[in-house]
Amino acid sequence: MRIAIVTTSFPSSAQDPAGHFVRAEAHELEREGHEVTVLAPRAGGAFGWPGVSARLRAGPWRALEVGQWIVSARTRVAALDADRVIAHWAVPCAWPVAATADRAELDVVSHGADVRLIVAMPRAVRSSITRAIARRARVWRFVSEALRDALVGALDARTREDVERVALVRAARIDGLDVRDVRDVSKAAAAKRRALGAGPIAISVGRLVVGKRVDRAIDYLARSAEARVLVVVGDGPDRPRLERFARARGIDARFVGLVGREEALAWIGAADVLLHASEAEGLSTVVREAEALGTRVKVL
Repeated sequence: MRIAIVTTSFPSSAQDPAGHFVRAEAHELEREGHEVTVLAPRAGGAFGWPGVSARLRAGPWRALEVGQWIVSARTRVAALDADRVIAHWAVPCAWPVAATADRAELDVVSHGADVRLIVAMPRAVRSSITRAIARRARVWRFVSEALRDALVGALDARTREDVERVALVRAARIDGLDVRDVRDVSKAAAAKRRALGAGPIAISVGRLVVGKRVDRAIDYLARSAEARVLVVVGDGPDRPRLERFARARGIDARFVGLVGREEALAWIGAADVLLHASEAEGLSTVVREAEALGTRVKVL
């Protein structure tokens, strides 16, 4: 089967942390014998790190890049003549991009940001776009029940029925965490732990943007003294404020920046506890990675 995956987040290299769950699905489909083509924006454009919202705020002119990619992706999807199109993120990948592939089956996957975007739209626009996606889709996958319920709860009765007819809850795949990989990560994790010294270690992983609420993790440690050191993996526009806040709260916070996927997994494996404080997540990949690596998770 010829399958096209349309996504706004896909790793540009094996170590790129962006969209690795999309890559995991592409690899699985290829192992099943399908011919897979991935359509994603170029690295470093409007959809790059630390996310399209932050990049648009920093450079509103990037909205033009978003429009150009949508037009280009629609043309490429139509030209591929695929049997199935998998759209990771309902907006803009399912609508308006994948709507071009009239002959293909359409699978839609929602991870969180797309649902929040739809729910924030004016009621008429929200209903129109959601109905168009649901009536075109063979299946609409949500990575958690909470995410599905958030969308369904914001819809009128008719549109709700359309979504429920095709809705499916299934967690995204985690790429690169089989038994051998966990063993290899453990070796690197042990080295990082030795470098940090004795005492309990907490970790926070993700984009340093307001919605990830890393400040909540810092405040929690200041009040609880659960760990001696907080390792913050990731980068973004909120980093200077978070560094100042950690100093003000007396927290030994080690901001290691944006690192490759293997190193990020090693940091997770080195920690005693992962602090997860994001305001809204579909189903956090980093939480599932921590659980796979045997690191305790504290949801704040």
